[in-house]
Amino acid sequence: MDKQTTMPGRDERLLTDLEACDYLRIRNRQLYAWRMQGVIPFIRIGRSVRYRKRDLDATLDRMTIGGSQPSAL
Repeated sequence: MDKQTTMPGRDERLLTDLEACDYLRIRNRQLYAWRMQGVIPFIRIGRSVRYRKRDLDATLDRMTIGGSQPSAL
């Protein structure tokens, strides 16, 4: 298999803990806590844990406070 972990028939790459931390700019301890609290969805493949980038993005969207909605004038 390619160096990147991919699912057959999908273009989306699964991220490792290290890659997810880098993408979210958080420490591994925070990622672990969010995973245990059910904040971030994850995929378990054997003993490995992987994350979909779209799930991380959706989690960030849910955590966003305020809004970028343009105000009606």
